[in-house]
Amino acid sequence: MDSVTQTIVNYIEQTDVTNREDLLSVARIAFLDYLASLAPAEDEQAVQDLARFIGTNQNTTVNQDRSTNQNKTANQDTYTNQDKTANVDGHDSYLNVRRADKALYYGFASHYLDFDDAQANLAGHFSTVLFSALLAVLEPTDRWHDFFRAYIIGAELEGIIGSLINPEHRTQGWHSTGTVGVIGVAAAIGALRGLHGESLAQFLSLAATQSAGMFFQSGTDGKPLHAGLAARNGVWAYELLQHTSLQTSTTPFDPERGWFKTIGNITVTSNDITSRWLAPGQLIDPGLWMKVHPYCSAAICGVEAAEIVAHRLYTSSSYVSKHNYLSPDAEEQDQCRLCATPDFSLWNDIDRVTVHFPPGADAALRYTSPKTGREGQFSIEYVVYQVLAYGAVQDELFKIDTIDQSVRDCMSRIERVYDLPKVSQTERITKVTVTLKNGDAFTETVNNPKGSPKNPLTMEDIRIKLGLTLETKQIDRVIEAFTNTDEVESFLQTLRKEGVLHV
Repeated sequence: MDSVTQTIVNYIEQTDVTNREDLLSVARIAFLDYLASLAPAEDEQAVQDLARFIGTNQNTTVNQDRSTNQNKTANQDTYTNQDKTANVDGHDSYLNVRRADKALYYGFASHYLDFDDAQANLAGHFSTVLFSALLAVLEPTDRWHDFFRAYIIGAELEGIIGSLINPEHRTQGWHSTGTVGVIGVAAAIGALRGLHGESLAQFLSLAATQSAGMFFQSGTDGKPLHAGLAARNGVWAYELLQHTSLQTSTTPFDPERGWFKTIGNITVTSNDITSRWLAPGQLIDPGLWMKVHPYCSAAICGVEAAEIVAHRLYTSSSYVSKHNYLSPDAEEQDQCRLCATPDFSLWNDIDRVTVHFPPGADAALRYTSPKTGREGQFSIEYVVYQVLAYGAVQDELFKIDTIDQSVRDCMSRIERVYDLPKVSQTERITKVTVTLKNGDAFTETVNNPKGSPKNPLTMEDIRIKLGLTLETKQIDRVIEAFTNTDEVESFLQTLRKEGVLHV
């Protein structure tokens, strides 16, 4: 075993988070946010198609009828053995989906809407991959502490790897959710199952050799598939090594010929890992970016800046006078921001919009003139257009097959410029300037928007996300089960009964 692999193995084996409530509290919120990203995606056609494909290949039926599951909540006692055979899940169903395929489904579904969290060092999404794989391999006797310790270790390794290979890895066209995600899965499952020494090194090795995922898939179903494949391949590697006599290399991170040299042409030493490990932790610094709308997190700063500008413009005395609007009082402004006017749109008065970035900060926003709502999730032009047209982001517009030409005409008036100072990989800042046809200009700069590590989502925000799928009483039951038990299995039973988990 080479020195770098040995160092990583040692940290996976020895990391104790018992006294790290700072990390554990972020992990708990991240898991609930993951569920809030997974649940609404299960109604999407592509997600249901994957579920049917998995079921067909295993001669089983995957139930995607959400009403059936929600009806069960009226009387929990009606969740009978017959119901269990209709829902294919790993622990209480007579019809088992293979664990690797379960991880594939969870990873694809939880990342499908691009509603899940992201992390700056990784320049990708590790929660969608890690939680999906861990859910797939859980045993009824597993406890929350071990589950979250495994997640923290997987996230730590992914974030450190990201800090060493980015931004070059990203700019070369790799999607680290897939390339690094499978390695994080090996670390997390290895921690959960207590693998050690050469067995753990071989697991990391088989995972690392499956690194894949290219960023040209953004705006297509290929991008969330990266998350599913990373989760699946990590689970498959674990089962392969546990149930066969197959042997692999125990030097996956050899400084001369290993993963870092191959994928990034860089030399990484043991000290590069040691100096970063839990100091203070990737979940704390740089932390997680969580979303209140399903679009790429690289646009969050620009969207909030556009909201502030639009609100300021809409409530300005000149605009109120011109359009004969009644200016809402301050309290009403704070409560609804812009949404009180059904026919609200600033585009008739706008000459141009300028979105100011630091150099390279918009790399993930690859579409300047998207043709579909899916592409629009990765376009600052499309989300800023929505804010200025409707007063807020409209989630349903990310699902449309074709963006109207009139909308694209508006987007053509939005220009990106790169005149902000360069910032570190872990920072984000965006300025938006709206110039009206009469020459007036309104501008705003945002660097810590809602959902950023320094302005994180609260439990109430997570409840709102869960509310996109569940009723209030269902959310109450989920939160109660999550906070009042140390048993993972009893919580998963609650999720199934509330219609959150189907596979």
